[in-house]
Amino acid sequence: MAPPAAWPFSRRRRLLLGGLGAGIAGILPAETAEAPRRPQHVDKIGSKGGAIVPPLVVSLADLGGVPGAAPEALVRGFERAFGILADAGGGTLLVPPGLYDFGTRSDASPIILCRGARDIAISAYGASFHATTAGKLMPSLFYFFNFSNLTLAGASFFDKGFTPWVDWQGMYCVGLQADAASSGFNMVDCYAERVLGLLSSNNNVTTRSYLKGIKVRGEVRDSYYGVGANYVCGGVDVDLSCHNVRRAFIAYGLKDADIAVRVSCTPDWPGSNGLIALVSEGASMGNVEKVRVRVDVTGACIHASYVHFYHQGPEKRGSMHDIDATVNLMHVEGARTMFTFDHETEGVIARTQRSWDRIRLHGKVAGAFDGRVIANPTVSSVPGTIYLDAKLAALARGEKLAASFRVRPS
Repeated sequence: MAPPAAWPFSRRRRLLLGGLGAGIAGILPAETAEAPRRPQHVDKIGSKGGAIVPPLVVSLADLGGVPGAAPEALVRGFERAFGILADAGGGTLLVPPGLYDFGTRSDASPIILCRGARDIAISAYGASFHATTAGKLMPSLFYFFNFSNLTLAGASFFDKGFTPWVDWQGMYCVGLQADAASSGFNMVDCYAERVLGLLSSNNNVTTRSYLKGIKVRGEVRDSYYGVGANYVCGGVDVDLSCHNVRRAFIAYGLKDADIAVRVSCTPDWPGSNGLIALVSEGASMGNVEKVRVRVDVTGACIHASYVHFYHQGPEKRGSMHDIDATVNLMHVEGARTMFTFDHETEGVIARTQRSWDRIRLHGKVAGAFDGRVIANPTVSSVPGTIYLDAKLAALARGEKLAASFRVRPS
């Protein structure tokens, strides 16, 4: 049975409809069949991306997985390679440079499903993985179910069937899921263009304790999501460069995380209600805590806000606390809101018993800015403090803020 999709449609729809029209100033760029534009890092071919694994090296080419091979042969090559490495206790899978086309995908099943991978580095510098999603489907090219010390280095991804609209058509590059202790997944020097997302955690609230230790370094262009890290119990470290993404990072119940995003946008790409979304469905589903976020933005504004502190659902208890968030706007055209605080239960509510506490907000603006620093359509009725540094407070002069927002020196 295929692993489940990352989020039910209704939840994703709520997250996105608020910003669907944001920044759509023209016709979307036409889909293209060109290969990704990213340099192939030929100087790193064969590199393991810093992974420490056993010395065995297995070449995908020796197992029938060569550029130009049929999709079935490519899948078999990967399955055989993972089997050999599992039997040997780990090692490196070398994917030679070239284009690997997995053809048209007409169902949502993972293209390459790997269970129990341990102590494996996939060296894919110069390798470009293509697929064409047909219809409203969300297949993952790689899907890792239960893992330990797994690295994917240098891979590029491209989906000719992707669309950025709310019809959920496109490939996830990597999906993760765990029902046993799993940790140590690393993406290094990876690139994605015209995909639904670079990485998605498909765990849920009942399996949130199993998954931790995710590190992502890469670039995403003309896509929907960057990274989704739902119900990861700790150790999330993301550093992304993005161009035209609707949501660079989203996570439910996030804890112990460091998120850095550099983003540029053009006005012809659809946005969302938050470039970075930190979401809690309530205390029983997982509070958001111990998170650091930094966002550097240039280009056109296509997002309703840049960091969205988003309580969701009917549960009364729940908190977001010990969060440090920075938004730097560098000559952003039409920027609207830097930070948004709200609570939605079938619509945004005016007051909540959920809290925001010990949240520190920083940022700076270069160029014209007539937007808002803070939007807080939902006011919390329980104690909590949100600190603005002095520079942000000066920018926010005249905004009506709840009593929980305090100014402190930079």
